[in-house]
Amino acid sequence: MSTFTKIALVGAGGAVGKPMLDSLLAGGVAKVVVLSRPESTTTFPPHSSLTVEKVNYDDVNAIAATLRKHSVEVLISAVNNDGVEAQIVLADAAKQAGVQLFVPSEFGMPTEGVTEGLLALKSEVAEYSKSIGLPVARVYTGLLTEYTEWVGSMPEKGKFFVLGSGDKEFSLTSRSDTGGFVAYAVTSLPPAKLQNATFRLEGDRVTIAGLASLFHELRSIDVERVDKFPEDMSYVQLKTDLVDRFNVGKGSATYDSVQGKELGPSVKSNSLWEGHKWRTVREVIGASQ
Repeated sequence: MSTFTKIALVGAGGAVGKPMLDSLLAGGVAKVVVLSRPESTTTFPPHSSLTVEKVNYDDVNAIAATLRKHSVEVLISAVNNDGVEAQIVLADAAKQAGVQLFVPSEFGMPTEGVTEGLLALKSEVAEYSKSIGLPVARVYTGLLTEYTEWVGSMPEKGKFFVLGSGDKEFSLTSRSDTGGFVAYAVTSLPPAKLQNATFRLEGDRVTIAGLASLFHELRSIDVERVDKFPEDMSYVQLKTDLVDRFNVGKGSATYDSVQGKELGPSVKSNSLWEGHKWRTVREVIGASQ
């Protein structure tokens, strides 16, 4: 069976969506349909393979009609965390339109088996999609490398705070590698390898303490070990929960919450993208100075 050639993308102007769109167009895919909210002011450079359709994300019938209009085979969602629950509508529309594969916005820690918080919401979207007969591809990346500073840095105090032991390795994958892999997978791998598949990516591995050392080396940011993040740190509870997860070894793209264990490097999907050089955390931090 041939690979997919007609792709729809939601969230194409975002942190992960933009590199996906760029990679799809650079790869020569026949058709990319960007679904954009009517009120969105995001613009996209003209391209012979690109069509932009304005559609309300809460209108199942309108989305389905747009997908049918372009004979879309794959729907990719790169919505941010605020839009995770709204993907149920996208799934219903994709099923109605006969879409063959849905790639929901995972792009972070593994969600299967998680029962609380944002990861649980992501898992619910994927499980719901499968329950209505819509094949799903889940892509786990660990932390997006460009957001590493966010987990401990407090610019106004000029410090990177290491919460707890900080000695467990976790996975990181850059936005460009994430977007590039998804574009490669949906246009190069056989549909049977994509439908209801889980892909685990890892551009690099590092500990929180190691990450702090890199910021000290590359950006001269002071490092301080703490038992609790400062109360005035932005998103302090979210960051605390994330780092706590890292500190107990659950920050890897190869961790499985269903079995409650690390599965190891053999389950990584990096090798599917033959010949690709994955960006290291040092490269990303150094390039963003």
